[in-house]
Amino acid sequence: MITCCEIALTLAITNIISLAIFAGYTVHLRLRQITLEKKNGQEQRQLNELKKEIESLKETSQRLKTGGDKN
Repeated sequence: MITCCEIALTLAITNIISLAIFAGYTVHLRLRQITLEKKNGQEQRQLNELKKEIESLKETSQRLKTGGDKN
């Protein structure tokens, strides 16, 4: 016959295993989040650089248009 202590011990071991799996999954998700945040930061820098380049090209275009009107 199974005693209540054996049942409690089995449940405790099962609980510990479940917590270990959950902790490992949490660490995995956190690492994934850090990777995505880093990638997002790099993409945001690229977008900012492209916006600056677009503004520069717009200014150059405006200068050429106004310079062309004067001729």
